[in-house]
Amino acid sequence: MKFIFNCIRFVFRLIWRLIWGLIWSVALSFLVLVGVFYFTTSTETGAEGLSQALRTTVTQVDQFLTHQGLSTGFQTNEGIQSHQLTDEHATTGARWDQPSATIYIDTNNETFRSAYQEAIDSWNQTGAFTFQIINDKDKADIVAAEMNDGNVSAAGEAESQTNLLTKRFTHVTVRLNSYYLLDRRYGYSHERIVNTAAHELGHAIGLDHNEEESVMQSAGSFYSIQPIDIQAVKDLYQS
Repeated sequence: MKFIFNCIRFVFRLIWRLIWGLIWSVALSFLVLVGVFYFTTSTETGAEGLSQALRTTVTQVDQFLTHQGLSTGFQTNEGIQSHQLTDEHATTGARWDQPSATIYIDTNNETFRSAYQEAIDSWNQTGAFTFQIINDKDKADIVAAEMNDGNVSAAGEAESQTNLLTKRFTHVTVRLNSYYLLDRRYGYSHERIVNTAAHELGHAIGLDHNEEESVMQSAGSFYSIQPIDIQAVKDLYQS
């Protein structure tokens, strides 16, 4: 009987050590990835650079697990697909006369209002383009609104009216899609909602999609405004 008890205790100890070994291996691998991305992809140093590296690591791990058919249980297949498209924006080549525009926030949803305000502040801090929030919708160059539409596979949209002769915007309406952004099954954190708002405002500036590490990346909302986006605005308004 004592021999059987010792065998059982040995098996439990072995299993316990294997579990802890696996946990430490995963944790160490994650930290190594964060370090690699910090030194190879981060555009900032210190805490901000570490935060960028952490977001990149989480994104890459999430995408790897998704490709392996694994899920956390918080997303449906439809939700996973919707994450691959921020919007269905088509290239217009248009912009405003000057790198500035007035904007009216047309939503009573506090999450979206906060996201728009944070995105506007982020763009204004770049110095490349200035959004001025006004209280008169009819006088605004841009209206930042919302929609709730599951018939489109996009988290947001930007609809522009353009003078075809001058290639200048006359009015732009951007919308955040609550069907995806506010349903937790689709996994949108507040940070990703802000990035989506910044992405749509990028279209309202005149930026098109790119596939770099950029807020204008078409396949998601994992990046905030990056140096490549700031330079793209400067290049657009210097032409």
